[in-house]
Amino acid sequence: MSMVGTLDTSALGLVHDVQLDYYGKRAAAASGDHTVHIWDVTDGRQQPIGLLKGHEGPVWKVAWAHPRFGNLLATCSYDMKVIIWKEVNGQWQMAHVDTNHTASVNDVEFAPQEYGLRLACASSDGTVSILQHCPDQQWRRQAFPAHAAGVQTLNWAPVQYRDGAPSGLIRLATGGCDNAACVWKCDGEVWSKENPPVPLGHSDWVRDVAWKPDGNSSILATGSWDGTVIIWTQEMEGQPWRQVCKLQLGDKVESLAWSVTGSILAASFGEGNSVLYKEAYDGHFEEIGKVAEQGYTEVESKTMNHSPAAPAEGLQQQMQPPQAPPANDVAQQQQAQQQQSVMDSFGM
Repeated sequence: MSMVGTLDTSALGLVHDVQLDYYGKRAAAASGDHTVHIWDVTDGRQQPIGLLKGHEGPVWKVAWAHPRFGNLLATCSYDMKVIIWKEVNGQWQMAHVDTNHTASVNDVEFAPQEYGLRLACASSDGTVSILQHCPDQQWRRQAFPAHAAGVQTLNWAPVQYRDGAPSGLIRLATGGCDNAACVWKCDGEVWSKENPPVPLGHSDWVRDVAWKPDGNSSILATGSWDGTVIIWTQEMEGQPWRQVCKLQLGDKVESLAWSVTGSILAASFGEGNSVLYKEAYDGHFEEIGKVAEQGYTEVESKTMNHSPAAPAEGLQQQMQPPQAPPANDVAQQQQAQQQQSVMDSFGM
């Protein structure tokens, strides 16, 4: 995988999260020094355009809203606050501050734009809050208990369409310190846990949940500090969730990300390691590459030893050793093309 750009964050101290905006032209970084930095990264350059100061603790996550709502950025922190920032005439200002959580706010994410301007927030106080922008320009807040031991992460489900229009079904996945992943649905103004629930499959905190970006199916990935990633599938809403496979990474899983088309899943684990998985012909997932500070290393594709029944032990996948670079220019060119195709799948 060829390098498309770098972001120098050496002056920020510990960086907890970095997110690109919808167009990939701006980057926002959540820093342990209580600040948020924003850069213009057009054409590979790095031009500082914003330094946001409003939190009183480490900033855990940042989230960009869809551009139809303007330049909006949400941030959350150990200080129990959620701040929504708005850019006005080139200057960033606080548009809304929520201080209702009673413990660290660990994750924030804007809903798909079809649902309007809504922000979901996950907190260690065990609740999820939904901030919705109303026609009177005020922010309305809803909250519901999700994981009593604390909510670590959340992710909105992709919009499902029927007859070319959104179905109206709004769902949200969460992961918590109770080692569980849950799916919630909104009926009018009421949020409730979907039944049957996602089965228990992890033995440690669920640190990330990620829906496959396909509005016509329900496939959910969950990553845990137990060192595994589980792929779940549901035939249709209201049906039982089934474990497709359990991927063994060998260290704490911190984050998950699907490619734009949903064909590749990236998982970050341990100290700065990432691995890429691709769906195989039988619906299971096999490792195709590794990403580290040194760059991308392709892994030879081969059929994994997994159990279709996905028992508790799950998939016992062996990590593949890095492949040596090709010896000749033709092979190097072919490898570069393959690596670029992986990059393209993530919209880069």
